[in-house]
Amino acid sequence: MNRTEFEALRGIPDKVIRGDVRLSRRQATSPALVADDIAIENAHGVQLRLNITFNPEVGSKTFNVHVPGVGPICRLDVDGPAHRPAGRSHKHALRSERCPDRNLPDDVSDRPDLSGKSVREVFDVFCKLGNIQCEGTFESPDGAP
Repeated sequence: MNRTEFEALRGIPDKVIRGDVRLSRRQATSPALVADDIAIENAHGVQLRLNITFNPEVGSKTFNVHVPGVGPICRLDVDGPAHRPAGRSHKHALRSERCPDRNLPDDVSDRPDLSGKSVREVFDVFCKLGNIQCEGTFESPDGAP
């Protein structure tokens, strides 16, 4: 997938998450709450999957979109480790065909406006940025409405 294809996918206005989104603990030894393999339906028929991770101990939130067989194409990290030159809240985007294999290192933009927001608030911003409508319920693990 190249940048033009990525931008075309991002710009589709009718992307939909049809089911409910619930984060749950997957490993007894990890504090992370996770929702994996959430289908994002779209008019182009491209398989888009969303994974969400929230670490309540440090407040970090990650929203990662990937295409099976291609790899990650977009990621939003909030209140996690800094990714210089960006800070602790930043967005990774696909720049070239090599980016999915390299974990999206080439297009990182700072998003300090998202710092301190709840998982629900970040989910809402993520959906707005990606032109995604969630038809199910989103159960915020940090108690936000």
